[in-house]
Amino acid sequence: MVLTRRRAIAAGAALFLALPWAAHAAPVTADDACGRAVAAAERAERAYEADKKELQGRIADGGHPDRSELQALAETEAKRDRTASQAQRVCGPGPVG
Repeated sequence: MVLTRRRAIAAGAALFLALPWAAHAAPVTADDACGRAVAAAERAERAYEADKKELQGRIADGGHPDRSELQALAETEAKRDRTASQAQRVCGPGPVG
């Protein structure tokens, strides 16, 4: 299933990013941290929108999503919200107005 494959890819990417050699990289500046946080938030947003579109397509075709599909959508929505909040904390408040 597409959602399972996406989760496996995300888990592999998270493991890759957590490798010890990453600790020996150059120091992270605030701009780098902000850029990475924004990129993570954008990836989470795209993943959520893709899952939502897939589920809506199934419903439009007369299908009925099961509990696991609804749970997967809720999890990607929660991840989208978490990463957006993290990006806001790392980058600071955006421009007003």
